[in-house]
Amino acid sequence: MKSRKLMAALLTITMATSILAVGCGNKKDNNKNENSKKEEKKEDKEKSDEKNKDSAKEDKMDKEQYLNVVEVEPKTLDQSKSTDLYSSDVLTNVNEALTRVKSEKYGEEKNEPGAAESWKVSEDGLTWTFKLRDMKWQDGEKVKAQDFEYGIKRTLDAKTASSYAFLLYPIKNGEAYFEQKAKAEDVGVKALDDNTLEIKLEKKCPYFLKLTSFKVFQPQRKDFIEKLGDKYGTDADKMICCGPFLLKEWSHDNKIILEKNPDYWNAENVKLEKVNMKIIKDENSRMTELYNGNLDMSGVDKPEWIDKLDKTGDYELLKGPSGSVAYTMFNQDNKYFKNAKIRKAFSIAVDREGVCKILHHGINEPATAWCPPKVSIADGKEFRELAGEGAMEKLTKENSDPKKLLQEGLKEINEDPDPSKHTFKLLTPGTSARFKEIGEYYQQNYKNVLGVNINVEYCEWATFQTRTKERDYELASLLWGGDYDDVNTFFDLFMTGNDIIHTGWPGNKEYDKLILEANNITDNPEERAKKIAEAEKILVYDEAVVSPEYWTNRNTYIRKYVKNYMPKVFGSADFSTAYTSGRE
Repeated sequence: MKSRKLMAALLTITMATSILAVGCGNKKDNNKNENSKKEEKKEDKEKSDEKNKDSAKEDKMDKEQYLNVVEVEPKTLDQSKSTDLYSSDVLTNVNEALTRVKSEKYGEEKNEPGAAESWKVSEDGLTWTFKLRDMKWQDGEKVKAQDFEYGIKRTLDAKTASSYAFLLYPIKNGEAYFEQKAKAEDVGVKALDDNTLEIKLEKKCPYFLKLTSFKVFQPQRKDFIEKLGDKYGTDADKMICCGPFLLKEWSHDNKIILEKNPDYWNAENVKLEKVNMKIIKDENSRMTELYNGNLDMSGVDKPEWIDKLDKTGDYELLKGPSGSVAYTMFNQDNKYFKNAKIRKAFSIAVDREGVCKILHHGINEPATAWCPPKVSIADGKEFRELAGEGAMEKLTKENSDPKKLLQEGLKEINEDPDPSKHTFKLLTPGTSARFKEIGEYYQQNYKNVLGVNINVEYCEWATFQTRTKERDYELASLLWGGDYDDVNTFFDLFMTGNDIIHTGWPGNKEYDKLILEANNITDNPEERAKKIAEAEKILVYDEAVVSPEYWTNRNTYIRKYVKNYMPKVFGSADFSTAYTSGRE
């Protein structure tokens, strides 16, 4: 959640190392019968509730319960149209998907009951039946199974133009409906009654349960949305909530304020009364706010601030992989980047070691492939451990002279082979001093290695999203974070017709075939990894659709008085269990 360096995005630099990372995931699917599942989940909930109560007693909660965190301006909070991690952070806290990702230890996440108090799966794995708990919208109306059915079908409706519709393609006739080859009533989603939702799949899907915590599985109110039309999700008074918090205020480009929802089904275990999400674009301002106590947590990567914060003794430091890859993408509508050799030249030219060492002070890791470490391919098995040599590593080894490759590409498109005669535009998703530092580094890097001229264009995040979607760019840099803990979240987005990374790549039939075959494999992770590794080679080595540059790691400073909060590798920031003790 979902649905998204260096050039990296503002978040790539500090927020990708902060609590505000993308993801929804779990380690185990629930394949038990409904009764045993209910008992187990009831027992887990009782243990969790008791643990929360005991912990709160031990720490003596502060009288005023609030958190101050950093955020970036979301483009929209419409669940069907949202594509960035910033909106996912808000939506996770103000609404309730079928399941909710929980974590007591960093990197160990699982899907637990959310709006669905239990579920059962048919023997063939094709029919999922979710029993919904009694919940209310903030206006007092009952949350119904029909709201989930409407939300899913709205996302799949071609008129909605959702970039995330492809996530719902495992549902029977989901893709056909999106392509207008089937009707809404043919889609395998049905409210059997107000508290029972049935979802039928096209075929058995190894990661389906992991999807159900993502924003496209949140309920949506038909009457509310149809009344507002395109204004839905654009302001605080244009959202309706049923989650742990309510969207109290959204002062654009300034702050978002969440307040505890007294009617939330689990309100007794939500301790925070308020979450202040501050939109702070300048890194030094953000660090100063963290140091002075006006922020309770943030990612930090500059040595001078790390040293300063360490000396206070006021913070817990969380380090670890964040399940994200920073990359540059190429607009294949452009005359230069239609050519694979030119794309490869730019991809190879990036000094990945230098980017990580100089720009990120050794916190992040040079990418040798597209999919980062720690992403599961099966319970207890990681894709990278089974995939073998990385496609980016192979491409670099076999092409020691990217400038020569560029010249060959220029000749193929009948352009002057002298790189110095060509100027390229690099689009970045931020305007702060930090982005200028990054842009200048890349500008010099490309000039030194390829001999080309680079003009860097700096724009705000919302503008960046619009321009890249319209393919009004040549090169652009950003971050992709997994929406759930399965390798598929890094590969299905490139299948033909899935336009969430806007490169203009027409797709590849062999790539599509490999991903589809891989996702039909449910009991042989080695074979599944082999097929996905072949698809990764097409993506990065053969076609150079994107240039993976580094894998992000967290270096998150959290005030010691913040209790019972655990960031996730996969899953958006969730403040529903957090509280403070000893702030005063």
